[in-house]
Amino acid sequence: MPVLLSGCSRAPLQDVLGSFFPSWMLCGVFGVVASALLRAVIGAFGVNEAVPVPVLTYIAFALAATFLTWLLIFGH
Repeated sequence: MPVLLSGCSRAPLQDVLGSFFPSWMLCGVFGVVASALLRAVIGAFGVNEAVPVPVLTYIAFALAATFLTWLLIFGH
C-alpha cells in the first residue's frame, strides 16, 4: 500500500487564525461570496429579471469561481 501512495503529497491545509481548514473549503467559501456579490451587482443594475434560471446560474457561477480560485492558487 505505501508504494501506491508514494506519489501523494500531504493534504492541502490552510492555517486560518490557528485552525487548519482544507483548501477546497476556503475556495468554496470564496466561490459563494463571489456569487453573492455578482447577484448584488446584477440586482443593482436591474438586470436580475433577465437571468435565466437564477438558482442554477448562481450555483454555476459559484462553482466556476471555486474551481478558478483552486487553479490559480493551488494549481502547480
